[in-house]
Amino acid sequence: MIVPAYSQQLLVAVLGLVGLQVLANTVDWVLRAPRPGRLVQLAEFSRSWLARLWLGDVVRVLFYLLSPYCVLTRGLASPLDFGLADLEWVSGLGLTLAIGAVSIVLLVAVWSQYVRRIGGLAVPWQTHRVAQRPGWPFALREALLLESWWALCRSPMLQLAGPYHGVYLGLVLALSAGLLNPRTRHQLRTPGFQEEVVLTASLAILTATLYVFVHNLWLCIALHFALRLTVLALLRHSPTSGHVSAPSPA
Repeated sequence: MIVPAYSQQLLVAVLGLVGLQVLANTVDWVLRAPRPGRLVQLAEFSRSWLARLWLGDVVRVLFYLLSPYCVLTRGLASPLDFGLADLEWVSGLGLTLAIGAVSIVLLVAVWSQYVRRIGGLAVPWQTHRVAQRPGWPFALREALLLESWWALCRSPMLQLAGPYHGVYLGLVLALSAGLLNPRTRHQLRTPGFQEEVVLTASLAILTATLYVFVHNLWLCIALHFALRLTVLALLRHSPTSGHVSAPSPA
């Protein structure tokens, strides 16, 4: 059992990583608009080339995966806190299928109604990613990255508040970090992006609820992957999907 001192160290480490993420996202958002000054212009030039080389995605993948890895290898958290140990696969799989079936019915019903209401308006831009063949690796990547990050946010809360309240406190931390991101707040006002934010928040709530019962990160990733792929495929095959143009992020 991890002593309270380690719980406090883990909380400080996780809050530091969350703060670093918020700071990096804020700086990236501020630099999106042209500004005078050589130093700022150099930063903007570097940022544009990073985007062209897809290094932004690489940095995101490394940050979301290496942060939990560093916390685990430094002994600040145990694999049990991340849902990677003492796994009950038989009962956990049954609960995952049951919760997943209910979740898919609810999500398909809600998003089908949404598709009928939006007419020719933009649908989530991620539908373009799953439209590429094969489209499932994108959904799998998002599930793996986001669930790993949410597990990190959840880990100190599990130690401090227990296996039930800790899950939802970790969820609050993850969602709060997202809302502190100026790009996310902009996306909430932008058709084609606001739907992605709502979908991701919905999946965070559903997989957090699953974790309360199964304590298995792999099953959370599997459910996240299945639900995201299902909703995006539904929107991709909607009557409006052929009329979608790429929304501007800024």
